[in-house]
Amino acid sequence: MNTGHKLELKPAAQQPYELALKTGFETLLSRTPDDDRLRALGAVRQSNTIRVPALNRCLVVDLDAREVLVDGIGRARIGWAILVVHYLAAADVSSDEREVAFAHLADGRGYVGVFEKRIVGRFLATSGRSAERFAEMAAHLGAQSVPGSGVRYRFEVLPRVPIVIVRHEDDDELGPGASVIFRADIGHLLPVEDRVVSTELLLDSLAGKAIEESAGGPI
Repeated sequence: MNTGHKLELKPAAQQPYELALKTGFETLLSRTPDDDRLRALGAVRQSNTIRVPALNRCLVVDLDAREVLVDGIGRARIGWAILVVHYLAAADVSSDEREVAFAHLADGRGYVGVFEKRIVGRFLATSGRSAERFAEMAAHLGAQSVPGSGVRYRFEVLPRVPIVIVRHEDDDELGPGASVIFRADIGHLLPVEDRVVSTELLLDSLAGKAIEESAGGPI
């Protein structure tokens, strides 16, 4: 029976990651970086796309389509897409090459417990279970061995976001440990949650997960 009332069709709820990507593109397009800023970020403009190296791949940010591709492969996983868009939209691109731990970044102190659980614990349970496995997976990503105590590799997650992971050997009393070292300028290049996510995405890659979307979707 027609009661005269129109059925209101509500749009499907937007997923948080999709909303974050949409908002990130809006911010980026409102302050599209000039060539000097892109050079400072290690990125290159090509027509209306921006190319950014990421680990052993290259991300292509399409400003017209508002999407991020893995060069020659297909769409990037949404976590990588959000990360590179936020990186390109950074308001401050000044350089600070000092090496710091996550806890030494002022606005990250409240996240230290989260970081230890989501990053350090996960690393030691997966690709960092043994020094041999860590070395094998690091080589697969083109990482550079870094001198110093323990087994340490430097990963170029993004041009200005190098991350050094150090695996410390166990001894008679303690099991193996790990630490993560950032460049200090990550504190103004990426928001605090993205600093955690950038390291999570690195651990995904160390575990063999591709940067591009799988055939089944963006997860």
